[in-house]
Amino acid sequence: MKLATFIGLAVAGMVGVGSAVYAVTPAGGFGAKRDVAASQQAVDEADELIAGSADAPRVDKTPTEFRIGSTLVVEGRVGHPAMRANQSSESFVLLELTPGEGGAATAPPAASVSLVIDKSGSMKGARLPNAVAAAVAAVDRLRDGDSVSVIAFDTKTEVVVPPTKIDASTRPTIASAIRGIQLGGDTCISCGLSEALAQLTVARTNGARPDVERVLLLSDGEPTAGMRKPEEFNVLARRAMTSGISITTIGVALDYNEQVMTAIARSSNGGHYFVENEAGLPAVFEAEAKKLEETRAANAVAHIELKNGVELMNLPDREFQRFGSRITVPLGGFAKGMKNTVLLKVRVPATQAGPLTVADIRVAYRDLSSAKDVEETGSLAIDLVTDPSKIAPIDGVVLDRVQRTETAAALIDANSLFREGRVDEAEKRLEQARQSVQKSKKDASVAVPASRAGGVASSFDQQEESLDKASSGFKRPAPGRPAEPNAPKATSRSNAQRAFESTQ
Repeated sequence: MKLATFIGLAVAGMVGVGSAVYAVTPAGGFGAKRDVAASQQAVDEADELIAGSADAPRVDKTPTEFRIGSTLVVEGRVGHPAMRANQSSESFVLLELTPGEGGAATAPPAASVSLVIDKSGSMKGARLPNAVAAAVAAVDRLRDGDSVSVIAFDTKTEVVVPPTKIDASTRPTIASAIRGIQLGGDTCISCGLSEALAQLTVARTNGARPDVERVLLLSDGEPTAGMRKPEEFNVLARRAMTSGISITTIGVALDYNEQVMTAIARSSNGGHYFVENEAGLPAVFEAEAKKLEETRAANAVAHIELKNGVELMNLPDREFQRFGSRITVPLGGFAKGMKNTVLLKVRVPATQAGPLTVADIRVAYRDLSSAKDVEETGSLAIDLVTDPSKIAPIDGVVLDRVQRTETAAALIDANSLFREGRVDEAEKRLEQARQSVQKSKKDASVAVPASRAGGVASSFDQQEESLDKASSGFKRPAPGRPAEPNAPKATSRSNAQRAFESTQ
């Protein structure tokens, strides 16, 4: 599969996973039903719309990559360090952001957390008791001085615990209130989320704004009241994100809507978990509590100024805003061990040979170790050359990230095809992606920095493993063997989680 082809597939495939606030989109927009041929045509048409610039300003050197920052380390690189002059070409800009080794805060960041717990009838049996126990344990992990609210929902919401500052006197009261949650009726996820955001706003008015604001949403079912479609939840989640609030979603068992839950998480810069057995809930709440403790940077935003006639073609996997040549990507908070990426597909105009600045980068965030606002800046450029032998292959790190978008798209597409009963087509889609991974792995090995070679190879191996697991989970049973009724559902939920995680 050619690089241009699988990028077209990736752009279209990620429709089911996330979209942008303002974007250069395929024909029909991000809400259109995915069609590979139409999407490739849209990319081809976009190629023809962009005019070149013959007199773009030059730079003295060619910074094809950079590494800046300490508390939050920002690495930038272009897809093709050297490209043909006097010819319009496609390439990429990639940002990778990770907390630095230093920068630990003298005290854990102040947190305001809202726990949103599904109490609908489907949470019967061990699910609700396990959810309650996990919520109590999460409160135990929060430190004195943090704020917590607890919302339970079915078709309506119940404020189980209003915003309450945690200390020795309030902990028993909070735990007792959580243990008092009782089963209800149907499922209105949007009701619970809206109430949680309102309670976090109340918490702000009652004291200084905390360093970290987080919603933990737990549900085991389809939304049957209020909002029902992923695009509706996108709007609600974006509202949270623009207020500096992230939403982590936890899907329990096999009957929740993974499209809704991943849409909420992606649009708010939160996380997503699939918990097949409710006994796994305590580990998830423990992991989220640890992230709160180890958050190093908050309210991170990447500002990317495209230069010299370079045009944005697509920015998959993330919410963003565009104002002319400036792209703004909110990234939220960063805890120890986290890594987030921003991938832009761009068109470089036809212009004369020499170094050409592609983008100026500015990343702003709140450094929680120093309690100061920080900005990191860098620039990326490419060499435009007339000698074909000097044209560079695509950077291996960038190719890996591009391929992760394609692999995620294939997993989501396979989910949709399987739900429609098109099992053979789902398998064909996965096989196409598998072949693309294998080719990209080979191509990436040609131009990958030695320090990154092991990680890039491992990423490709993980993508193949995800595709193999998806194929296995969707396979029809051999003649004479009974079907495993839960295998396809578990596969779909696992696919959604892998797709989400691989494109962060």
